[in-house]
Amino acid sequence: MTSSSEPSGHPETSHMTPASELPSTLAMAFENPSSTSLALSSGITLDSHHHHHDIERNSTHLHPDRRSKAPSVISEKFEGEQDRTSTDVGEDETTNEKRDSSSLHKIQKPAPDMEGKILDYPEGGFGWLVVLASFVVNFWAFGPNITYGVYQNYFRQADTFVGAAQTQLSWVGSIGTAAMFIPGPFVAPMTRILGLRSVVAIGILIASVGFILASFATELWQLYLTQGFMFGFGGGIVFFSSISVTAQYFEKRRGLANGIAVAGSGIGGLALAPLTRLLIEKVGIRWCQRIIGFCILGFMAAIFPFIKPRVRPVKKGAVFDFSLFKVPGFLWLLLTAFIVTFGYMVPIFLIPTYASEELHQPDTTGANLISLFSAINAVSRIGLGVAADKLGRTNTLFTCCVLAGVSCLAIWSVASNIQILTFFMVFYGLFGGGFISIFPVVVAQVVGVERLSAALGILYFGNVVGNLLGAPIASAIRASQDGKYLGAILFAGFTPVLAATFVLFVRFRINKKIFAIA
Repeated sequence: MTSSSEPSGHPETSHMTPASELPSTLAMAFENPSSTSLALSSGITLDSHHHHHDIERNSTHLHPDRRSKAPSVISEKFEGEQDRTSTDVGEDETTNEKRDSSSLHKIQKPAPDMEGKILDYPEGGFGWLVVLASFVVNFWAFGPNITYGVYQNYFRQADTFVGAAQTQLSWVGSIGTAAMFIPGPFVAPMTRILGLRSVVAIGILIASVGFILASFATELWQLYLTQGFMFGFGGGIVFFSSISVTAQYFEKRRGLANGIAVAGSGIGGLALAPLTRLLIEKVGIRWCQRIIGFCILGFMAAIFPFIKPRVRPVKKGAVFDFSLFKVPGFLWLLLTAFIVTFGYMVPIFLIPTYASEELHQPDTTGANLISLFSAINAVSRIGLGVAADKLGRTNTLFTCCVLAGVSCLAIWSVASNIQILTFFMVFYGLFGGGFISIFPVVVAQVVGVERLSAALGILYFGNVVGNLLGAPIASAIRASQDGKYLGAILFAGFTPVLAATFVLFVRFRINKKIFAIA
């Protein structure tokens, strides 16, 4: 009995490719292990001497440039284990030769991808247009929610919805933010059935129509349904679709590409806040909502041709990929996604009132601080993307979560004047958005880019509770302490620090060395 992992005595064994160099096409091969197919796809030599040169030649044809590989570090580790396990199983020479010939026949097909898996990454070219498309999606999917405070301030001053309390009005923004993450688990199965382009088109229509219908709302519940749920849900569909496509064009520059894409949300918040105020002054609140709604439709439709996936969707499969829960590190990522969002939006929602009530600043100061945060946050996401590529993705995510929490605990808690508060907003802007920009590339590193859409859908679904309840919980803590902010500040600070501990578990699963780039 001869094992393919043992020396066969032939000179060809000197050309055997190590398991650590398996290409990205094998990133998920452990789901359906086959020692022969693994060997053929990666150029590993089998015992069958007379097939060796044909196999090597076809493998080289499949991977002519090997520009960027290995989308999943943890997955590769399991591929190596699975490969060694499968090759240790004793099989006779005849069985090996039959499977060898069958696999060789499959390899000779000149398909651009193998069973929905990416062979290489362009690291640019058309990929930058995909990044532009994702930037625009983030701009219009997140921007209107970030600037909802402008609408809320108008509704409260004009008493648009008679008798509505400020807490009731604030639920519109919370529902909109939370609804963005509801479609996460459903985008992947919808894509399998309808195709990615159709799913994106549906999301664009729901988001834009929701905002336009909000202009006709006469009751607060109608605003919850339109500007809140419809806009958030539709924007979420487009967001999840675009972010998974961006990762299919980059490996070495994935952090940079994703940082540029998600910077759109910060730029959106910075640009739409003054635009919304200007439109309300010039044309009124109703036409402001309609104009914003048509802008959502027009801009997203313009970048629609650039949301072009490289991986063909698998038509068959379970609605939800529950096998992801078996991937080491995935549950820790789920806990991270669930916890971190409870605190992330708290400073953004409470800083305007903190500035006016605690520091006796005019209302414009709070709005300017939010604009400052958005600007710093947008630039930092690009810088953090570069840092993630150079210093390690989990390292960068861990650092951002820790520093975001520490800034609340050490700076905001002692902000007794506007200078300290401004410094806090700058510091929080630098690191607070790290979760948004770095988290997707960490997920791709753990589960592989081919399953990124399904994984992000499940993980971001965990954001729903935190985005919906985080700010109300902080406000309730403040109310229970007679309007004092310390309890709410501690809540905002400890949640990202707790999330950072979960990231640490993922980090040491990838590489146990303390100072390793991982």
